[in-house]
Amino acid sequence: MGFHLDQVSYGTLINGLCKVGETRAALQLLRRVDGKLVQPSVVMYNTIIDGMCKDKHVNDAFDLYSEMVSKRISPDVFTYNALISGFCIVGKLKDAIGLFNKMTLENINPDMYTFNILVDAFCKEGKMKEAKNVLAMMMKQGMKPNVVTYSALMDGYCLVKKVNKAKSIFNTMAQGGVNPDIHSYSILINGLCKIKMTDEAMNLFEEMHCRKIIPDVVTYNSLIDGLCKSGKISYALKLVDEMHDRGVPPDIITYSSILDALCKNHQVDKAIALLTNLKDQGIRPNMYTYTILIDGLCKGGRLEDAHNIFEDLLVKGYNITVNTYTVMIHGFCNKGLFDEALALLSKMKDNSCFPNALTYEIIIRSLFDKDENDKAEKLLREMITRGLL
Repeated sequence: MGFHLDQVSYGTLINGLCKVGETRAALQLLRRVDGKLVQPSVVMYNTIIDGMCKDKHVNDAFDLYSEMVSKRISPDVFTYNALISGFCIVGKLKDAIGLFNKMTLENINPDMYTFNILVDAFCKEGKMKEAKNVLAMMMKQGMKPNVVTYSALMDGYCLVKKVNKAKSIFNTMAQGGVNPDIHSYSILINGLCKIKMTDEAMNLFEEMHCRKIIPDVVTYNSLIDGLCKSGKISYALKLVDEMHDRGVPPDIITYSSILDALCKNHQVDKAIALLTNLKDQGIRPNMYTYTILIDGLCKGGRLEDAHNIFEDLLVKGYNITVNTYTVMIHGFCNKGLFDEALALLSKMKDNSCFPNALTYEIIIRSLFDKDENDKAEKLLREMITRGLL
């Protein structure tokens, strides 16, 4: 007699493989044991379906779900939660709702997690009415919203620029005995900063400290960006120091906000010095960072320096975005260098980076201003052909 593993042992192996991201290997193991060694269980299927959904292979996951149904292995709430979450992640909200309806028809009761997935998905699309309908359904089932539900709703309201609504949800949550967590605070701080209500955001930030909730890099970045955009750069720099002191290392997003503020304050040399310092620290600037600097140099009348950085990025094989090209083209247009601007527009297309409406508008407006009407009209026609107008 050889050594035989039982159903639980195979389930554990499959779970282990999925945990380390080896979903394909887990599926192969399921295929090997299927019916020959042991009967596959709902847990085995759920583990692989969940892994596939996390990898965004939702169609494969759905096929596996259909297979388990055909084998008379009944899906449970975990199966549906994994699939509903997977479809939401890839933006297929209609399919997620279809599965939600299917599970209720089959008398499988959605749990807190199911409702939260749907509330969050609707909020992320700014569909607040639908999110509230799901919330009402959840409360009808006797479930109270938790910190995850409230945070999702706050996020949704901030997304649709109804920050006051988000604030009232934050207050409702506290009154209902649900303690806000770091995520809730970060969402509201970010929402307030986006509408330049930095004083109120700072008050919330202080409240976090009083409640012994340690801000993370996301919280700091929202606040630093808000302060920078409100012209309070010295406060922002104090927060960067505080991050270092508290063992929360600033990242490239933190520094990009500072760079942007320095450039808008006509302190481009300071911005360049900061960028050099970052590279020395081993913090790699991203395309967004370089775009800020190129824009700052162009607006500061240092077109040649901006162009040198831009060319350097091209030579080094950086994946230059449409925004970066547009900023450089804008710089040329402001100096009346239309040949250079049009040459860059052409190079951009050669590099498979397609101009957007803003790229065209900048060149066309500049050409019309300088009575270069033929060239402007040619680009206008090109814009129409590409469906950008």
